[in-house]
Amino acid sequence: MSELSSSHGVLFFKKVNGELGYHENGEEDKDRKYVGEIENGLPNGQGTYTNLNGYKYVGEFKDGGRHGKGTYTWSNGRMYVGEFKDGEEWNGTLKDKEGFVIGKWVKGELQK
Repeated sequence: MSELSSSHGVLFFKKVNGELGYHENGEEDKDRKYVGEIENGLPNGQGTYTNLNGYKYVGEFKDGGRHGKGTYTWSNGRMYVGEFKDGEEWNGTLKDKEGFVIGKWVKGELQK
């Protein structure tokens, strides 16, 4: 049985040798960044993912993707608060930049 490697740290999401993935080394002003719990070289557990365009996700990760409860904020201030399943909005609320509800996600479908 293999031993799981778990820690807290920083990973950068970038293209290396033509493939996108998480890496321990990166450039703060160029690469997307994850800070949080890491297991087997991937975001697993609680963390924060940001990119330079102003997008931000704070919440739970599983095997490198958004999975569980979290908040995703777009650069224009719009946000989704709720549950993610396999990286996609699943059950939650879509709000405008003022915090008004403008939609709801139910089992992966946007209800307006």
